[in-house]
Amino acid sequence: QATFNVVDHRILCHIHFRFRDGSRLRRAYTYDWRFWSLPELKEVMLEAGFRKVETHLHGWDKTGGSDGVFRVRTRSDNAESWLAYVVGIR
Repeated sequence: QATFNVVDHRILCHIHFRFRDGSRLRRAYTYDWRFWSLPELKEVMLEAGFRKVETHLHGWDKTGGSDGVFRVRTRSDNAESWLAYVVGIR
């Protein structure tokens, strides 16, 4: 993450690669977009006609890594990283 604007939620990210031979490719990809919050996504999906919207988040294993199991959540503490699926049901 290069920059994040807390006012308008614009985020600028770069993806870099490091190769086995020690060489690197900086800024191979650059993404500049608006980061939508989970509640905002739910709101616009309901406005678009979905009758129900669920948020699925992965759990954590004993070492602090993802357990790979996605469960419907209505609450979750913030973490350094997380992955969510927002599912619209017609």
